[in-house]
Amino acid sequence: MKEIFSLSFVVIFLFTSGYAQTKVTGTVSNNKNKPLSGAMIYLDSINSNVTTDKKGRYSVMLMGDVKTIHVYSPKYGLLSHDYNEEEKIDFVYIDGRLPANERLDTKDRVAIGYNEENEKYMAMKVEQVDAEERIDATRFLSIYDLIRDRVSGVRVSSDNKITIRGVNSLISSQDPLFVVDGNIVSSIDYILPVDVDKISVLKGTETSMYGTRGANGVIVIKTKK
Repeated sequence: MKEIFSLSFVVIFLFTSGYAQTKVTGTVSNNKNKPLSGAMIYLDSINSNVTTDKKGRYSVMLMGDVKTIHVYSPKYGLLSHDYNEEEKIDFVYIDGRLPANERLDTKDRVAIGYNEENEKYMAMKVEQVDAEERIDATRFLSIYDLIRDRVSGVRVSSDNKITIRGVNSLISSQDPLFVVDGNIVSSIDYILPVDVDKISVLKGTETSMYGTRGANGVIVIKTKK
């Protein structure tokens, strides 16, 4: 009986430790040391859906191997911090506000990615198709049917080859880059339409964060959690 109990304890411990979460708190302020409310917190390239409160404070739970924490303010831009298991991280903008033509509205959807050419992280406005905009995801037999029917500016051939309109590439037959939940994947065959939360289509300067890999455009898919 004791052996069974001990084994059960070990299994439970291993299971729970594999999903351990870490809490990180901090503040965000501008170049005049005033707190910024509504700044968005990103974990690597994923939006944590956490924003700073009226006093510029945030609290976010980390799960898995997070390498970088970003804060994005539509008026001040993007700040990034390499995560080294700190429990408290404060962000302070040294420069003033972004130029008016570079600011994004708080309602804009933003993608965070690494720009290989400039060797820095960037925030870009993207077009997205939300799950709630679809009439009935169950009527699509594959992810390709969903993209063909619901995503504008994208062509899907009968053999499921995807090209993004307006993208000029020397290798015209090559598929765009696929990014699923922040990870670059070689294929999206395994994704079920009913599991899709959002689809973003990037092209032109929007793909600069992915370097030459995004030459044929980028399709970013976020699945339901």
